Amino acid sequence: MRRAHLALLIGVLALGACGGEAPSSDADAPPPTTARATVTGVVTDSAGWPVDGALVQPRSLDAPPRPVPELAVLSGPDGRYEWHLTPGRYEFTATRDDRTGPPAEATTEAGRTDHLDLRLP
Repeated sequence: MRRAHLALLIGVLALGACGGEAPSSDADAPPPTTARATVTGVVTDSAGWPVDGALVQPRSLDAPPRPVPELAVLSGPDGRYEWHLTPGRYEFTATRDDRTGPPAEATTEAGRTDHLDLRLP
């Protein structure tokens, strides 16, 4: 009797896993995950001191623009920041309080880490 219940349970689970879905093909599959590129750097002030809490933002320079996974990251107490992005061309700016530094460009490649320091006035 136990084997019959076990067989029935397995059958019900198997049927539940098979039904109700439309057939799919490779054309319906999502695109493969794009490898990431990394940009790191240090935000400093005009005297060369690290800036804690600077808002670092990239903007895609590619056409069409590449998606940016977050709005911004903040620099740490040592001024360091790190971005993980889709490979491409980007313009980075740093902002703190009412100061925005000049933009700096980086061209990134999958699997590579680029170093880009930013300066605030």
